[in-house]
Amino acid sequence: MKRITGWLAFILMAGVTSAAFSSDLRVRVFERGGNAPMAGVAVCLGTPARLNQFGAMLTDPGGYAVFSDVPQTALLVTASRAGFKAEQENVVTTNMDRMLVLSLSAGGGGSQCELDSSGSSPQASGLDVTRFAINDGAPKTGQRTVTLDNRVAGEPTQYRASERADLLDAQWQAYSGKAAFELSDGASNKVVYFQVRRHVTINGADIEVLSPVVRDSIRLSP
Repeated sequence: MKRITGWLAFILMAGVTSAAFSSDLRVRVFERGGNAPMAGVAVCLGTPARLNQFGAMLTDPGGYAVFSDVPQTALLVTASRAGFKAEQENVVTTNMDRMLVLSLSAGGGGSQCELDSSGSSPQASGLDVTRFAINDGAPKTGQRTVTLDNRVAGEPTQYRASERADLLDAQWQAYSGKAAFELSDGASNKVVYFQVRRHVTINGADIEVLSPVVRDSIRLSP
């Protein structure tokens, strides 16, 4: 990616209209003076009176936070992380998707973005897993291959699942409400973490909306 000059840049995603994602705002955060994206930055979308009125979330490992179904009006974006000076930028949204790039400088101060206890909100992501149960909620199984029964508010295109909480070993797959998953070997209580996303590549740009991660457990018996 080319080095970013200045404090922020707008990238208008031409050709992506409300028919595709109903006006999404994609925010990406970098450290001031560098090319490395910043993960774990709290990003709020709202108004001066209520910074997180339209959602709040942490940036992912790529430095992205995506807000879906953004109202067409003047809004305020706030980005903050401990050890850095918070940044705010006014944006005027339209019926076309946008990207806002922010850079944070080392230091402190500025208006802080406050998250809920989960670190994200369904209102911010536009996707929410409303039900997740292994083998339809069964307490135990004798087979390593199980079914991940799920329901999602929104329109996911892919899912991933893992026994790792960070999901770093999980590959994205075509979404299914009854996805198959193979548990690790060995009789014990197994915890499976599950996440869905809405993803598309348009004109070389990836648009991704992530749900919060959910989990369920089941005992694998010999």
